[in-house]
Formats: sequence, structure tokens, C-alpha cells
Amino acid sequence: MMEQTANKQSKASIVFMTILACSLAYIITKEVEIPTMVMVAVGLAIGVFLLVKGLSKPAVVTYVLVAYLPFSKELAGDFGGLATAFNFTNILMGFVMLVWLSGRFSAGEPLWLSSRLNVPIYLFLFAGLISIARGSYFEYGHISHAIINYKRWITPIFMYFLVLNTVKDRDTIKNITTIIIIVTTIAALMAIYDYIDLGNVSSLDKSRIGGIADQPNMLAAFFNYYMFLPFGFFLLNMKNKKYWLLLIPFFICFRGIMVTFSRGGYIAFAAAFIAIAFFKSRSFFVLTLIIAGALYMNPLLIPGGVRYRMGQTVEKPVSYGNEATDFEGTLDSSARARVEVWKGAVRMIQDHPFFGVGYDLFQPMITYYWIGERPIDAHNTYLIIAAEMGIPALMIFLWIIWRTFRETLYLYKRTQNPFSKALALGFLGGLFGLLASNLFGSRLDSQEVSSYFWILAALVVRLKILDEHEKKNPSIAISSNGNNSAHTPTRPVRRDVLDAVWRET
Repeated sequence: MMEQTANKQSKASIVFMTILACSLAYIITKEVEIPTMVMVAVGLAIGVFLLVKGLSKPAVVTYVLVAYLPFSKELAGDFGGLATAFNFTNILMGFVMLVWLSGRFSAGEPLWLSSRLNVPIYLFLFAGLISIARGSYFEYGHISHAIINYKRWITPIFMYFLVLNTVKDRDTIKNITTIIIIVTTIAALMAIYDYIDLGNVSSLDKSRIGGIADQPNMLAAFFNYYMFLPFGFFLLNMKNKKYWLLLIPFFICFRGIMVTFSRGGYIAFAAAFIAIAFFKSRSFFVLTLIIAGALYMNPLLIPGGVRYRMGQTVEKPVSYGNEATDFEGTLDSSARARVEVWKGAVRMIQDHPFFGVGYDLFQPMITYYWIGERPIDAHNTYLIIAAEMGIPALMIFLWIIWRTFRETLYLYKRTQNPFSKALALGFLGGLFGLLASNLFGSRLDSQEVSSYFWILAALVVRLKILDEHEKKNPSIAISSNGNNSAHTPTRPVRRDVLDAVWRET
């Protein structure tokens, strides 16, 4: 009876969050103007509801936060700028944090849980503070502006700690994962609608869709990070016909990437697909490589929009005659500029290898290092971190990604829970999409795009803890379909269990 009640509550939460996400999508897509007083009234009403509901079921507030995050750029909810940092994101995060710090739902764990990601994250944040201070020596009055931009990094990262320390059971994890899949699909539908609504346009640039990220390349990165979650569940449950329905959100998101006309997005999708095939099985990986080879040899099999956009990269073939043309000379102006900026970034790193030039100073400083002699973005996360924060900071950042990969791979290989395994497989694909996407731009410094990455990393770590807890406590039965019969564990996760998780990995 309790299990049926819990299932009904989970379904009700998913339905409510889907309606909320659809409402936000409608407001953004139709550009509905909301008067400040109406926004304040609605905000107060929702706030009172979440306060009352959240005191007994704090997961509800987390669900609202997860459903809202991708829309936070287009619909900031700052109540007309009534107060600095007073917006929907900070309000929701603040409430979850209060519940967390109250200790009411700590389940016997320490308030601040230790994990193998904690130390590299601390070091990376510290390196960022050093780079902000260093930047003040290069440009007077830079600190305030740098801190505002640095918060774009910090807010998504804090989601990791917030979710890790407040999400305690499998039902909540399943609901959060479901919300992520639904919201990602809704974002893709919004992009497709925007593309259809454009009609005939005069140029490719005007036809590119930025969607919730307000920038086509960022939107493509968003899809590549998270669209492989439903695909992971499909791959591990192909014998069950209902899981074939998960191909629908996967293909909707692929169409979403297509309408961004992002070359980096196409390359990242290919990298993510090959990666998930590799981890799924050797036969699927070989089949993927064969298909990739066939597409390379027969470009007409590739969707027309993708083929056209990728074909724009090279404007003329390389000549090997008397008037030989180097490879860069064959590229279109956009790709050629990126290569030149990357060269300039390398020179900047060589001049400031240990501490960089200072946070958020890449664009003004790059004018001295590339032939364009104008401010321009690095179009590469790894180079901009090394240039602004130093090579040690880049090593720490790569340590975070590596540690996330190791935790996810460990869960995928060791867990006996079908849901955990599928989530890990989908996230592995997204990780490689993330690695590839950030070769062509800074795609981890905005909360609407990168928050889900940190949330999923936290869910992976939490699932590892739950697995170990269930090994230590056989009385907690796991049913054949992978559902925990105890939906809200009453037994605390002992410290020796937590220590065992870190030792095994």
C-alpha cells in the first residue's frame, strides 16, 4: 500500500513538473510579457506553496529547481530587478540549502558529505579566486565584473553539493532523471518550433536557433550533454518494447542539434555516439564504426542540413602544385579565425603558464596575441582556462572530468541495479559529448547549459553510496525491476559504508 502511494506521488510530481516546464516553454516561445506585479504575486504564491510542501517533502522544491534551470537564462525571474541576486534560481537553491543545513533529512549522514570530487572542485574554485585577484593587477576595477562572471561557473558547480547532500533515495533520483529527460526534450521541441516559425530567411546565420541558451553552439552542447540519457535506457532495455519509445526524445534532440547548424555540435554528437557504443558492447561499437565509415564514403546519406553546414568548413581544396595552399588557407573565415585565436591562446599560455592572465581577461588580452587584433572568445574551454587561470588550473579541471568519468564508469560496471546502469551509460555518452563540445567553445560556464552535468555527477555518486549501503544491509530488498522496496530508507548510511565506497574506487 505504501509502495502504491509512493508511486502515485512520484507520478504526480512528474506530471506537475512537466506542466511547469511546458508553461515556461510557452512563455518563452510566445514571448509573453509578464508585468512585474503579476510576477511578484505568482512568485509569492508559488513560494508559499513550496514552503508548506517543502517542509514535509523537500524533494518537491528540488524537482522545481531541476525543471526550471534550463529556462533560467530566458526567464530569469528577477522580479524586475527588485534586488541584486534575487531571482528564481537563488530562491529555490536557498530553500533547498536551508532544508539541507537544518539536518532534518540528513538520514544520519554528515551535513557535508565527502566524495572524490570534493577536493578537485575545491582546488578549482580556489584557483578561480586567485585568477580574479591576479586580474586586478592587469586591469583596474576588474574584480567586480570578474566576480559576476565567475558566479556563472560557481552556481552550476554548487548544484553538485546541493544534490549530493539532499537527494538520498532511488525514487528521488529516478524522478530527477525523468525530469531532466522531459525538460531536455521540451527544449528541443522549442528549438524545432522556432526553426519552423522562421519561414524563409536570407542567410544561414539568421536561420540558426539559439533556443534556451540564446546561442546556437551552446544549445547544441546542451543537447549533446543530456540527450544520451534516454538512449542509455533504450540500449539496455531493447527487449522491452516500451523502452523503444525513448528513441522519440533522442531523435527530437538530434533534430534540435540540426537546427542549430553547429559544426561543433555535430562533431560532439558523433563523439558521444561512438563512446556510448563502445561502452555498450564490442559488437555495437564495431557496427557504429562501420556505419560511420559508410557515411564518410557516401556523404549523401548524411542529412542535407548537416552535410551542407559541414561542407562550409572548407572553402577550397588543398593545392599541392606550385602554388601550394596550407590547410588553414582552405578553411572558411569562421574556422580560420578560430585556428588563429587558438594559436594566440597558446602564445598567451606560454607567457603566463602558472597563474594565467587573470579571470575574464582573455578577450582584452588576446588582442596582443593574434593577427585579428580585436577582442574575441577563445572558442575552447581548455585553452581559456589555461590562459586565464594557468596550466595547473587546467590540470585540476581535467582531474574533475576524469574523476567524474571514473565514478560513472565504476557505477556502470559494478552496479546490479538496472536503473543505475542505464543512467551511467547515458551519462558516459554525454561526458564524451561534453569533452568534444568544449573543444570548440566555452560550454560549461552557464547555469542553463551545465547545471544538469553537475546534478547528474551528484546522482552517480549517490547511487554508488546506495549500492554499497544495500550490500551492507541485505534486508533492504531490491526487486527484479531494480526498484528499492523501501522508497525512503529509514536506516542511516553509516560512515563505514561511505568510506568503503571511496576505497573501492
